[in-house]
Amino acid sequence: MVANLSPSQIQTLKDLGIACEPISKPQQTTSKPYIALFSISGLALISLGGLILFKSKNDSQTPTYQPQPNVYPSPTQVPKSIQHYLLASQQFFSQALDLQVQNSADPRLIELLNQSILSATQAIKEFPSDYRGYQQRAKIYQSVLASRPDLISNTLIDYQSAFKLNPNSAEIAQNIAQLFAQKGDPQSTLQYLSLVIALEPTKAQNFYDLARIQQQTGQLTAAVSTYNQLLTILTDTSQKQQIQTTISSLQSLINQHPQNVPTSTPTQAPLIENSQPLLQANLTSQTIIAAPEIKTKTEVTNLSESNSLSNQATIPANTKQITLTNSQLKSTSQIYLSLVSGGKNQNLQILSKSDQSFVVGFDAPLTEDVIFNYWIVN
Repeated sequence: MVANLSPSQIQTLKDLGIACEPISKPQQTTSKPYIALFSISGLALISLGGLILFKSKNDSQTPTYQPQPNVYPSPTQVPKSIQHYLLASQQFFSQALDLQVQNSADPRLIELLNQSILSATQAIKEFPSDYRGYQQRAKIYQSVLASRPDLISNTLIDYQSAFKLNPNSAEIAQNIAQLFAQKGDPQSTLQYLSLVIALEPTKAQNFYDLARIQQQTGQLTAAVSTYNQLLTILTDTSQKQQIQTTISSLQSLINQHPQNVPTSTPTQAPLIENSQPLLQANLTSQTIIAAPEIKTKTEVTNLSESNSLSNQATIPANTKQITLTNSQLKSTSQIYLSLVSGGKNQNLQILSKSDQSFVVGFDAPLTEDVIFNYWIVN
């Protein structure tokens, strides 16, 4: 029972789940429409039906409740725009980050994360043609991948759904490329990096990432082409010299056996196999969240010296040879070498070869480090 409320104020409280009806008969003189708790700077804090409100001493009307931005909307509220849900999602996520710093074992952490995901999911449900809902939920999933790698598919599907709705976003394409790299899928990584370059053609790091992975997957001609494009936008002299040295080394490898050099990587991105919105992830107490990071480079997790078709290695000074292991190497494989620095006028050669390993070196140790590129052809 509440007195001195207008019809609109009564309806607002009902929307919040607080039962109240106008009083049909006069109150006793000892009754009050509210219970004053304390007063600060001309504002009286009152308790009304379990809801805490502020009331000005100069205002005889009970104030209408104004929800705070970090309050998740009740089912009876209708948002005016997608920003309502995106803001709620981001604020729940920020609260989760802050709480994790204070106490990572606090059970409210998972609740906040799930509320953040639910808010983003509601944005997708209410505004399925707006990419921002998918992007927001993907960012949340991405933030917990270090402890929950099983969510990488959820993350990829949401980012791909966002990219389908906003194909001009280099940021989304870059995130997809990094996720495919994290998943260990070099071809899909290359395809999305090509899209990133098309959308953001003046960023040098994009070209370097693409060329490096092309080189590691044995696509040397494509790597040379990408490195040449990178040269046109570099301004630092030392960086340009390093890239020119790499180009010369790769071109030397290509010239040794041109018929075995793969063609360029196709630029068409992989199709989205499942674009249906995913429901809330089953987050657990083992989940650790990380603030979103801006990654400066993209590297495929399972591409290294141990399985790349093309890479760089160093024979240290005063060392005659080194042994390299590589899962791509077979007894029938051919290996091509090209000096990058050191070893001038010396005979760098394959000293021995077997399944998954080979030995590179000289007839005698040299007094300087020798850096070389190699290429495996199967």
